[in-house]
Amino acid sequence: MDRRSILSLSAMTVMALALRPDNAAAQQSDVDKIKAAHEAFHAALQALDPRKMADVWAHDPYVTLINPRDKSIAIGWDAVNKSWEAVAAFWSELKTTPLRDGPHIHVNGNVAWLTAIADTSGKTKSGSAVTSAGTFEAQILEKRGDRWLVVAHNAWRVPQ
Repeated sequence: MDRRSILSLSAMTVMALALRPDNAAAQQSDVDKIKAAHEAFHAALQALDPRKMADVWAHDPYVTLINPRDKSIAIGWDAVNKSWEAVAAFWSELKTTPLRDGPHIHVNGNVAWLTAIADTSGKTKSGSAVTSAGTFEAQILEKRGDRWLVVAHNAWRVPQ
């Protein structure tokens, strides 16, 4: 192969890489959308509104949820939705505040996962106050069209 052919092939390779859907710009756009989906998740959680929570979740039989108070895994959209209804029935106020420099996000095609730490506080419907409980979070999201939807959420208390 002569020098001109090598340069031409190199230029085409660079262009092909730049136009790939998983290039850095597309990845950054996805990261921004994932952050927005995570913020919408927390807004729905703080609103204690299962309908808002339903908007950020995929409604599939394989979605899973483990909340800090759970004793089992909610599997499938119906079980996940029922779990969020129980959360709304337990709390009268709930606030989550992101801690540190998170969330940490990794994108691989149409799947992404994130980890974060949030401070949780609130008041139960029985009147008990919860102040400053650190919570680890892990989420898996899937890209559906132009949106990222939660397919798994796990949260547990930071040990004291």
